[in-house]
Amino acid sequence: MDLAPLELAVTRLRDMEAAVDAARADVELDAVLAVRRGADVAEVAELTGLNPHDLLRMEELTDEIPGS
Repeated sequence: MDLAPLELAVTRLRDMEAAVDAARADVELDAVLAVRRGADVAEVAELTGLNPHDLLRMEELTDEIPGS
């Protein structure tokens, strides 16, 4: 049985999952930076879909961000 199409689909799925994880990390980082620069927490939370409590907790736990 030829499993090449299945292998291709699995590879595409794994690539997509990695891209989603990277995008999520970018959103969280940019959200923390926005809050640190004075953006309204509620506005950032609404835009990103992050819970305001979680966003503030991320900001609190995140060390200095290079290039910020």
